[in-house]
Amino acid sequence: MSQLTEKLIRYRSFIGFLCLVAMLCLATPNARSIFAGFLLMMAGMFFRAWSSGHINKGMELATEGPYSLTRNPLYFGSLILGSGVAVACNHMIAYLIFVVYYFAFFTFLIAIERKRMHQRFGRQYEAWAKEANLFFPRIKKAKKSNFNIAFYMRNREYRVLFFSLFVIAVLIVKFLKKIEFFDTIGK
Repeated sequence: MSQLTEKLIRYRSFIGFLCLVAMLCLATPNARSIFAGFLLMMAGMFFRAWSSGHINKGMELATEGPYSLTRNPLYFGSLILGSGVAVACNHMIAYLIFVVYYFAFFTFLIAIERKRMHQRFGRQYEAWAKEANLFFPRIKKAKKSNFNIAFYMRNREYRVLFFSLFVIAVLIVKFLKKIEFFDTIGK
């Protein structure tokens, strides 16, 4: 892998954090955008949590539960979650920041991961790839689903929940300041 590729992979979370800060600074939330965004965020968090409880990273090929529907359920969940943040922010440039960040990084990461998985798991990966869509989940019943809380904890997916709740809290405070909620309480 090239040095540029390695750096992009290594710093994607930091760059994502900077994008999030920019989105929150630009945000002009209202009650509807916060509510709709929160629902999307919860759906994305659920899909990520469900996926995280099925993957023993680096050890075996996950093919059950959400992985029977899509080969990239964590990234799909991130799309839903990030869309929720953008909706809650309620600002066109915030939407644009999310779209550019997501598609610049995640399409690139999916391609790299696909190559790595094919090299590591060979025929098993090829058979699974025929059954599960690359990105958008197939509309069908998921295969046997043995959620493993140990995987969820080891993958530290709970951090996404806490961070998402923090983002919503920031947007609620920003909205309440906009409607002068805090000023009226002090009077």
